[in-house]
Amino acid sequence: IIMNVVILLQNKYNETGGKKMFSNIVYLLLLTDQELSYDEYSQDFCIGFFLTQKQAEETARYYLKNIEGFCEYDCTYRIVEKVIADNPSQITPEWIWIVQGWNINEYFDETDITESDCFVSHRRAKSVLHRMQRTFQRTEWALDHHKIGTLNWCEGFVRV
Repeated sequence: IIMNVVILLQNKYNETGGKKMFSNIVYLLLLTDQELSYDEYSQDFCIGFFLTQKQAEETARYYLKNIEGFCEYDCTYRIVEKVIADNPSQITPEWIWIVQGWNINEYFDETDITESDCFVSHRRAKSVLHRMQRTFQRTEWALDHHKIGTLNWCEGFVRV
């Protein structure tokens, strides 16, 4: 069933041939386990980046009704608009880069998360990573590459 969601999203993307003009906004879908979240920590699952808010919402609803863990526990979703900062021609990208930094607390949870806009260029994202490392005091950093419309978390989860 997950594969059908991926194929559906990919078909919508392929209809444009990856060349359609768009607004330089992508939508990051995060699902959150409310029960495992607390004051400064949110147990988030990064599901993926989407071209439209509607695609992200449809995917969230599907996960909350059908995917193990998400449908069984007190989970919610949020969709974050992310700007693509280095796409002046406004061509729909197939891939984006994002920089994130965070600290690890005494419970080994990721806290104090900071993140960049999105980028189509690895070079630009790497430059922003170096600038953010000089600006923000974080113990961990990541420069991540995401394919638009691809589901990053497909298996669901169980609590032990």
